[in-house]
Amino acid sequence: MQCARFSFVALFLGLTLSAKADPGDTTWVQTYTWEAQNNPATAYDSPGRRWFEFPSQEDTTYRKILMYHRLKCFEDGTAGNLGFACGEWDYLSYNYLFEHTGLYDSTALSHPQYLLNDASFEEASLILQPEGGAPVDTVWRMLSTTSHEFVEGSTTWSQLAGVPMNDLANTTLEDQTRHQWLWSAAELDSLGWAVGDTAWRMSLPRAGNLGASSVDRATLRVRWTATTALEGIVTTGWSTLADGPIAVGDMAWSWDVDFGQPLTREADMNLMVDLALDGVNVAEGTGLNVQTFLVPDTLSQMCNPSSTGAPQFVRMDGNDRMEIDPVALLGIDTTITLECWVRGDAAVLPTNTTLFEGMNAANQREVNVHLPWSNSRAYWDCGYDGGYDRIEQDAGEGILEGRWVHWAFTKNAETGVMRMFVNGQLWLTGTGKDNVIGEIARMNLGGSWNGDVDYYGDVASFRIWGAALTAPTLAAYMNVSSMDALLDHPHADDLRGVINMDGQDGEATNQGPLAGWLHGDAGRQVFSPREAFLDAMPVMHRPALILQGGAEPLMAVGEAMWADVIPVPPMSVTTWEVEGNGVVWTDLHYGWPADLVTSTSMEWGDTLSTYPVSGEVVGYNNEALNYWSEPFEIIDRYELSRYITPYGINLTLGPDGWAWVFDVTDYAPLLKDSVELQCGNWQELLDLKFAFIEGTPPRDVQKVTAFWKGAYNLNNWDATVLPQTYTPGDNEEMWRLKTRASGHGFGQGNNCAEFCYNTHSVKVNDTQQWSWEIMQECADNPLYPQGGTWIYDRAGWCPGAPVRTEDLELTPLVAGQDSFTVEYDVTYDPHGNYRMEGQIIGYGPANMAHDVEVMDILAPNDDKLLSRMNPVCENPVVRIRNTGSEPLSSVTFSYGITGEALVTETLAFESPLAFLETRDVELPYDATAYFVGDDEEVLRFEVRGDVAGDLDEDLSNGWMSATFRRPPTWQYNSLDDNRMIVWTKTNNVPGETTVEIRHANGGLYWARSYSEANTTYRDTIVLNQGCYRFTVNDSGDDGIDFWANNDGSGYVRLKKVAGGNFKVFESDFGKSISQAFYWATNLYSGVDEQPELGGDVAVFPNPMQDQLTLLPAGFSGQAEYRIHNVQGQLIDQGVWQAQAGRQSILDASDWPSGTLVVVVRQEDQVWTRWVVKE
Repeated sequence: MQCARFSFVALFLGLTLSAKADPGDTTWVQTYTWEAQNNPATAYDSPGRRWFEFPSQEDTTYRKILMYHRLKCFEDGTAGNLGFACGEWDYLSYNYLFEHTGLYDSTALSHPQYLLNDASFEEASLILQPEGGAPVDTVWRMLSTTSHEFVEGSTTWSQLAGVPMNDLANTTLEDQTRHQWLWSAAELDSLGWAVGDTAWRMSLPRAGNLGASSVDRATLRVRWTATTALEGIVTTGWSTLADGPIAVGDMAWSWDVDFGQPLTREADMNLMVDLALDGVNVAEGTGLNVQTFLVPDTLSQMCNPSSTGAPQFVRMDGNDRMEIDPVALLGIDTTITLECWVRGDAAVLPTNTTLFEGMNAANQREVNVHLPWSNSRAYWDCGYDGGYDRIEQDAGEGILEGRWVHWAFTKNAETGVMRMFVNGQLWLTGTGKDNVIGEIARMNLGGSWNGDVDYYGDVASFRIWGAALTAPTLAAYMNVSSMDALLDHPHADDLRGVINMDGQDGEATNQGPLAGWLHGDAGRQVFSPREAFLDAMPVMHRPALILQGGAEPLMAVGEAMWADVIPVPPMSVTTWEVEGNGVVWTDLHYGWPADLVTSTSMEWGDTLSTYPVSGEVVGYNNEALNYWSEPFEIIDRYELSRYITPYGINLTLGPDGWAWVFDVTDYAPLLKDSVELQCGNWQELLDLKFAFIEGTPPRDVQKVTAFWKGAYNLNNWDATVLPQTYTPGDNEEMWRLKTRASGHGFGQGNNCAEFCYNTHSVKVNDTQQWSWEIMQECADNPLYPQGGTWIYDRAGWCPGAPVRTEDLELTPLVAGQDSFTVEYDVTYDPHGNYRMEGQIIGYGPANMAHDVEVMDILAPNDDKLLSRMNPVCENPVVRIRNTGSEPLSSVTFSYGITGEALVTETLAFESPLAFLETRDVELPYDATAYFVGDDEEVLRFEVRGDVAGDLDEDLSNGWMSATFRRPPTWQYNSLDDNRMIVWTKTNNVPGETTVEIRHANGGLYWARSYSEANTTYRDTIVLNQGCYRFTVNDSGDDGIDFWANNDGSGYVRLKKVAGGNFKVFESDFGKSISQAFYWATNLYSGVDEQPELGGDVAVFPNPMQDQLTLLPAGFSGQAEYRIHNVQGQLIDQGVWQAQAGRQSILDASDWPSGTLVVVVRQEDQVWTRWVVKE
């Protein structure tokens, strides 16, 4: 017999897509479809977990069940909304089956009676009511003071000049307030303050009691602006002129604020002034009495963050959350808005965060915002229907961290529009988002529902609406927080609630219909007057502006101490009780550790004093609450196959996609009636169908048992991947162990487990039976080129290919035993993990003694997975399997092109095939129609294989056919030339590249290597009529142009002598690339080519200069050599006394430069070699 001369990588386990098997009726089951996933209504979501109807298998037996896993790129949307039609990365993709056993169980559960800061503890002592109120730390900070002496005189610009006292009013500037005033350029002109004039002092004329007074901290800021009206507190663009204490003595007529830097008048600009007062000390009243003018309320505004009910904010630093009462959210279904102010913690972000998350009763996400995720993208999820609608976008630091930013998230499921707004401006829109919002059963602000992802930063003024608000409405009301101020809101009736975080630490937050309970140690913070911006109020009084300046004064700078009082946030304590099959918290308190010590310190860290916190101590001794979970059905998961998605950037899978076919016959008992599957992911579109081929299987599957299933770390493999003991059932006589391991993780140590060599082994009853190296060749993947590092060998997998399954036959090792044990071992490494699956299949006895199955036609075949070698000149290759219990020693094949005369050959095997052993067999075939003719014509090749001697017991599995196309025919239109140019441009490592031409029978016709980097080589080859294969090999397995190395770029082309190309090869080809072709001309008679027989001859160096060395192998004796140029002219000839393994040197000094043909002949053997003389 003949075995295949070229190998085909077994990337699949079943029938290739273009091949058709014989007889038996086939029942097709369609499950997932491209159309269902390529659908904006499902947000182009992953196929997910679904139910499908399969044949009952009650009255029909199936000899084989095949699963067709077909992928293609998205047509309308993009994979994961990342902008690529195919998924960008090499992701795991599982094909799972879930068996519903009908059996139920409950789980014994335990929960602490108390949680402290949402965490378990054994004992704790807290002070719930500290003496003197909530504890605080005091930090003394240094402020500067400035005092001016105008030694060279000064100029005063005053609005009081010439103004009668009756025109003035008295106004009080209260403590803990922020004021903003606007003066127009015309008003400044009226003062005589010219453009370019410099002011160094601002005075506020006093009114009322003129006793000695002071302000602990007055912050004066200014900015020049074209704005003509104040509409909400301005928070950015300020220059600070003074920030420190100010004071006046008895009877002083004004408050004088001296600047630390000059204020210079700018042309045609209005002046905006911001004054924050913190710590007003006056002889009478509560604020500064100043003389003012009545002005329109667009020129003066203020906010008072210390007033009763004023908004505060909550500082979340991880493991903090506010549990939102969902009662107020009932009835929200198609429209919603959630809005709040946030200030992300710049020291932590970007990282994975959850601003809020709301879940339905089935623990499915209904609303969620990541602001951001660790990739600095903001995500807004809303509405669950088998998956949630999502929009997302990259967000910069400026809107994520370090400053207050207003975010709003809206959805209208009726129009399918979701939006995100930043500071009242539309930031992102998504359409086709029509999942209705389900009833929100529980919701957290400041973290995910299960507490695994937190928010880091400050949150203020959180509110929820039952309407999708627009940008103008959001912008008009985003600075408004009080309930009273929202009464005139156009959607006031849709307001579900506001949480303004007001109140004291140690209290729950309950503001109207929207209640919230803080868990953790998130502390409320009061807006200081310097940063307050919410609920600004227009004011109709503005102080008289008095500026003093001129030449730079003599400046005295001093220091002042400022006490910054920082509340110590309390800890939450929740009391829990068992309720049915779960637990609920029934009481919530806040307290401080009994051993808490507050302190007074300097801002640089020196502690001045400490103060133990006093109060009644409450002790908590935790106990476990034991209960049972809700009864649940026992569902067993089985992995049918595993696939790794390709690198999808710039990848196209074509309109018909690519299909991988898996033999899933071993799972026959599970693939019947109603079946629940979970397959694929969101990287590509998945079409998944099953073919149930009727007939007799080699053996009947009795039971499928799965045990090792999950991700296992290499550093504790022995403790987690435990030996499994199996007890056979009554009807079982044969067994197989199926294992599927793919290594993941790299970047540490040996780059385990994705890129490290690792030995895997299996023991049966404590004796090792199998051992193999897990690393898998990837550079020969038929799906190429891909966008990423697709050529790199990996542990048990390759991008764009199935994960390898090991089928290990246990029967000879365990037959007759009551039970047996299997154990799976790997080489230890401290890093990395394997996704591991282990299954034992129990079978009945073999159903036939003598039977052969034709499993596949590997060549000729136009299936894409076989495109590395197809089309072919070489003989057909088929894959057969012995499906009879007796050894298979010979097979009678009938084969050929459908419609042509079939060839019948009986091939005997020197090594018979054991039961279920497979083998690739080469079939002798020389029909002209096989490779001569139109290469676009679709032909069909068929083959029948039967056990020789009419012993075959099942003829239905011995026939198969496959469509194919011939190799291209290359010739010149005038049929007057038989030359072809091999045009190669090398890259930086030319030594990795070799090219060769072989006859259809595999004999080498011409080959060469390259020595010079980044050099173009031109070899003219003369071919006689026949079928050939041209191959480019790369010993580095990285092609001649790969993005992730330093090899540079090159190319290979087969060019026509008169210009143009026969073939331009892809340069990013990995291991090798080849093309079979039929050469139609036969004009060159200077060399009469004969079939190549035994022996070989090497010629070197190549290129050469004045000498050529001949080295025979496998033959000796007198031989003749002839040297021709490419036109066939004889250049040199002679007789050569060959001796195997001994070199002979020819004098080439008189030979012309260029490509030469070396022909060596001994009797009926001929060797033809090409060389280049430089």
